[in-house]
Amino acid sequence: MKIIITTLLLLITGAVSAQSKQEVQVLELSKTIFKWDIANQVDSLANIYDQKFMVVSVTGDIQKKEQFLTTLRSGGFVHNSIDIEESAATVENGTATVVGKGKFAVTISGNKMSLHLSYIEVLTKHAKGWKLLAIHFSVIPN
Repeated sequence: MKIIITTLLLLITGAVSAQSKQEVQVLELSKTIFKWDIANQVDSLANIYDQKFMVVSVTGDIQKKEQFLTTLRSGGFVHNSIDIEESAATVENGTATVVGKGKFAVTISGNKMSLHLSYIEVLTKHAKGWKLLAIHFSVIPN
């Protein structure tokens, strides 16, 4: 019995430590960015977005950093809540990707809607930390 418990603990520990320190850091940053989205902390978002940041919406619209920040500031796009169901990070050579899915309650041009989305975030490592370079959303069919 002792051997079985020890083996299970080793397996669990191995699974938990499978993510690198940088991958855990990137996942935490991703969660923070979504919290800033909900709180409409546009200045914090502006600081974390890379100068070349681009967002691809579920409709295929592409907005560059300043366009998207203007949309957020105007209230034309509001994140009411974000419930991330799963996410995983990969870090390689100063580039990180976060792939996940979740439920996003948003208000677009005054219309409230709930969306089940998958997303991919691309981050790049700078001297002062990670910057979000791009994010792309896709609707998950019911």
